[in-house]
Amino acid sequence: MTESIILSSILLGTSIFLFFYTAEKLTLGKTKKVALSVYAIFGIGSLVNIFLKAFGI
Repeated sequence: MTESIILSSILLGTSIFLFFYTAEKLTLGKTKKVALSVYAIFGIGSLVNIFLKAFGI
């Protein structure tokens, strides 16, 4: 269970970094929207996983 929380935290940090990096660097419309959407989905999924594992649900 602890490994899952650690890996989810790493994935969350990576998705936040890539989200802001992509938002700053990319200027193309569709590519930027798709990339930001994917990073947001991974970030939200990681947060949900961390909360579920932390609270034992």
